[in-house]
Amino acid sequence: MENKALDRLFDLIRTLRGENGCPWDREQTIGSILSDLIEETYELQWAQARRSGDELLEELGDVLFVYVFAVVLLQEKDPTATIDRIASLAYDKIRRRHPHVFGDAVAKTKIESLAHWDRIKAEEKNETTPHREPFSTIPDNLPPIRKAEKIQRLAAETGFDWSDTKGILEKIREEINEVEEILKTGSEGDIREEMGDLLFSVINLTRFLNIDGEAALTRANAKFIERYAEMERLAHEDGHRLDDLTLEEMDRYWNRTKKRD
Repeated sequence: MENKALDRLFDLIRTLRGENGCPWDREQTIGSILSDLIEETYELQWAQARRSGDELLEELGDVLFVYVFAVVLLQEKDPTATIDRIASLAYDKIRRRHPHVFGDAVAKTKIESLAHWDRIKAEEKNETTPHREPFSTIPDNLPPIRKAEKIQRLAAETGFDWSDTKGILEKIREEINEVEEILKTGSEGDIREEMGDLLFSVINLTRFLNIDGEAALTRANAKFIERYAEMERLAHEDGHRLDDLTLEEMDRYWNRTKKRD
């Protein structure tokens, strides 16, 4: 049944790409479709954060559609780029990178599992690029938080890491002090650089604590939005508009929303 549904999806996209198909679909390139895939993945993540079952399935369908669209574009140039071939490549790679499941290696923690993954990935890259740079396996276009986490994790695998959170917290305080100093006399470029150092250190703490930094920030964004909306509602109940209130008055409403949380 699933293969039949997938075949229908492939046929649909080929029709859209055909001579009498949709002008928009016919003009798509692999670059534009991969950009759409990234956007649809973010929408899927947002649906999951809202815990919406039906919407989650719909967004999964959108991701699947764009993924299959990319496969169709590849097949137009290389007919051997089939789903079976892609699945086989994925199976072989994932199995190879889990020696602690399918081999003699041992991994009792998430960190040990990731260490096996990164080690084998690096070995694979070395086979094709023997003299690569230490962080050359990290894509340049990763979101900054994800990229920082990967850089820090690779460095930690060589032993270049903090022994506990105390050192990281001291580093964060040091970076905050440097930001305060540079704000007094620094140029915009200097301030930007120091802010980057501070953010990098904060991400290092989330990475050390095995917390997904991007997920944590996503939750913080959502919490701020929820509290701000509640603050606006409370002010409206009292007959006020937020933009008519002083900062001190808004702070009082904000603290009321925090107490409710």
